[in-house]
Amino acid sequence: MRIVFVVLLAIAGCAHDVHVTYPAAPDEPTGSIVLLLSQPADDVNVAVNGVLVVEDAHTGRIVIDRAPGGNVDLVMTANGADKAMRVYVGTDRATTIPLGVPDGSTGFIKSLFGTLITIVAYSLLH
Repeated sequence: MRIVFVVLLAIAGCAHDVHVTYPAAPDEPTGSIVLLLSQPADDVNVAVNGVLVVEDAHTGRIVIDRAPGGNVDLVMTANGADKAMRVYVGTDRATTIPLGVPDGSTGFIKSLFGTLITIVAYSLLH
């Protein structure tokens, strides 16, 4: 029984592809966006034109179907870093965007180091 539990935990911790559908109007021209992350990331959030379509995912690949065609504002956060961009979404084939994401462990170390420097600077000024 313990072996089954360990295997289930290992499977649950693996990154899985995320497939979502943007809530577009039925008569609106749409296309697909594929976000390919350089490595699987935690706490992935994606907004298209201000509409949150992915929230707190652990993934390395995101497919957004029925995204509005034309210029689209895309915001993504992963491992504590964020990226904002404007992309053109064609209606005839998927728009694929490769994205680099920071390693989750170094983000924590940088954050900790920044906090320590802030505390030291504050204590020296007061």
